[in-house]
Amino acid sequence: MDGANPILIGVTVLLAAASIGAIMALPPRARPALVFAQLVLMTGIYIGFAVIGLEPINTATRPEWSAVLIESLIAIAFIGAGLNFLHGERAWVLGALILGHGGADLMHLLMDVAHSPDWYEFLCTLFDAIVGFAAIWLLSQKSSEIQSP
Repeated sequence: MDGANPILIGVTVLLAAASIGAIMALPPRARPALVFAQLVLMTGIYIGFAVIGLEPINTATRPEWSAVLIESLIAIAFIGAGLNFLHGERAWVLGALILGHGGADLMHLLMDVAHSPDWYEFLCTLFDAIVGFAAIWLLSQKSSEIQSP
């Protein structure tokens, strides 16, 4: 967990709060789209880490491609599942998917994968937990329970 100092933890909590505020500021019908966009971004970052880890020489035969493939399959699974719940009564599942992504972050951290930095995995797990629980709560509210700001 190198680099996960209190300042980075504080910044992560502030970013999570800003994300929750952005979700709350949207009309209820638009909220799932922002949560889904965050899920897409979260999964894409790990693909980026895997691509950055590729060596320019002999990349076609390098084992680092397996990291790109695995991260891409994980992203496809999360995005595909998210698309199923984007428009519907169970949009709160998008928040659960963000929590699930936090679980994937935790697995990256515990397995000590080489293609992503430990500090990022820890902070992303923290962010996903905060935003995931808030998204479940915000997206599970009935329209009659929501008060416009």
